[in-house]
Amino acid sequence: MASGTPTRTTCPYCGVGCGVLATPQEDGSVAIKGNERHPANYGRLCSKGSALGETLSLDDRLLYPEVDGRRAAWDEALDRVARRFSETIVEHGPESVAIYGSGQLLTEDYYVANKLMKGFIGAANIDTNSRLCMA
Repeated sequence: MASGTPTRTTCPYCGVGCGVLATPQEDGSVAIKGNERHPANYGRLCSKGSALGETLSLDDRLLYPEVDGRRAAWDEALDRVARRFSETIVEHGPESVAIYGSGQLLTEDYYVANKLMKGFIGAANIDTNSRLCMA
């Protein structure tokens, strides 16, 4: 994105799909406003959509896996998660685990999460903040 040129995009929060105009600023930040021509919101944004520009910085974000407070390789971190899930399921059964997904997941991500939880693990303990947070 060139500085000052708005990019039409979609808000990543709830499933409404509000139109957003994201305009890069000289200081590296991004100005956000609702797209007045978008039929889902006609320029209006909720408090979360209005604050999108504040979420774009990499400051204070975890950019790599950590295990026990130290930087770890992806394989090590993912193996640990898989092992702990397996151990928990063996010891306490499939109903002992759950997935609470983000409203920012794409449809394909929801599909995979549901297949993992219901098809592979064998429990229906899956929900998202799309329903709870945006209600």
